[in-house]
Amino acid sequence: MKKLALVATGFVCAGLLGACSSQGMATSNKDMGQQTAKAGARQPSGKKVKEFSLQGVDGKTYRLSDYKGKKVYLKFWASWCSICLSTLEDTNELAKEEAGKDYVVLSVVAPTFNGEKSVADFKNWYQSLDYKDFPVLLDNKGDLLKEYGIRSYPSALFINSDGTLSKSHVGYMNKEDILKTLENMQ
Repeated sequence: MKKLALVATGFVCAGLLGACSSQGMATSNKDMGQQTAKAGARQPSGKKVKEFSLQGVDGKTYRLSDYKGKKVYLKFWASWCSICLSTLEDTNELAKEEAGKDYVVLSVVAPTFNGEKSVADFKNWYQSLDYKDFPVLLDNKGDLLKEYGIRSYPSALFINSDGTLSKSHVGYMNKEDILKTLENMQ
């Protein structure tokens, strides 16, 4: 009986871990999963990252070019992703620490894509959280997801100060590893 309970618990845990990478791929925008797959693999390191301009939850417009000369930690996440939610405190702390540093922290959510809430629902939900030190950019059309080949959450891009891709990362990454990556970038 104990073995059966252990096996069942193992399946439940594996299912929960997989949820952040696959939830919603067939929801909301049915063809998003196909479009993302067609976008190809992640961009190779050293390649110039395409410019973007997105509105934040705060109403401001954010452009990648605004951060020329700084390293950029660009985190893609979703409100339904438990791993993403568990790392928001670290993201907030990194953003608090960025003053006077050579990096900036940005995060991206794609409303109505991959199971994410609508823009209005996401904004209402996000206002109840206490993470005010990093901007949350809204990829309303899913263009950044497609451009950067984002297929699961959390995912991150590390962009060098010259606008080239240093590294992409899928899955959990602790604050110390993020800082080490930022330190080792150009």
